[in-house]
Amino acid sequence: MSEPYPDFVARFYDPVYAQVRDGVDNAWYLERMAAAGGPVLEIGVGTGRLFAEARRRGIDVRGIDVSPAMIERCRAKLEPADRDRVSVADAVHWRADRRFSLVCAPFRVLSHVHETADQLSLLDAVHDGLEPGGAFVFDLYVPSLELLLKGMPETTDFDGEHAPGRRLRRTVSSAPADLSRQTNRVRMSFLWEEDDGEHRGDWEFEMRFFFRFEIEHLVGRSKLGLETMRGDFAGGRLTAASREYVVVCRRPGG
Repeated sequence: MSEPYPDFVARFYDPVYAQVRDGVDNAWYLERMAAAGGPVLEIGVGTGRLFAEARRRGIDVRGIDVSPAMIERCRAKLEPADRDRVSVADAVHWRADRRFSLVCAPFRVLSHVHETADQLSLLDAVHDGLEPGGAFVFDLYVPSLELLLKGMPETTDFDGEHAPGRRLRRTVSSAPADLSRQTNRVRMSFLWEEDDGEHRGDWEFEMRFFFRFEIEHLVGRSKLGLETMRGDFAGGRLTAASREYVVVCRRPGG
């Protein structure tokens, strides 16, 4: 998978994504966790954006993430008895020591897995960690052809506070895509205020983009079965205007 998030990205993840992402997918994932009827695994648990709320609701959930900095932030939100429910692990190489009724990978986790062999390794590991009939749910972004060809100029997507009276601004940009590898190189820049003045942190990383039939064929090559692919978290069908792939797979049996 991708390199672990830098410490400054983990530090500011919650204030940024409370504005940028929360409300898009929270209810959809939490409803499925609550309805799973058994233990749940969240891949890419991050700072616990979904995980902490799932525990508050009494859901039997575990979580893994490749980034130690993100896991540290997540554990700080949890009750002491819950902190061993999350651990550092790469989902490509992860192997379950128990079975789950539901595995979920929210907010484009698979976009951080660039190689087909690694994608299949992850899907088959999820299959092996599911109970027969158990579900794997995940989402990916529908690529914009304009952004793939032209890239995205530097754009401010968050300008607020990370603490009372302390400004935080994040800008995002991307280069034209590498179409041969189906990757976008993304640059995020953080500017924030501290007692000793303004600080800056930059992070560049690649995200893998997918097309509809590629996802269908990828799942078809794995041990999982594809159940549905929707175009949004409200269950809308996939259309030319869709911006999300919302995918439900299942382990056969049960």
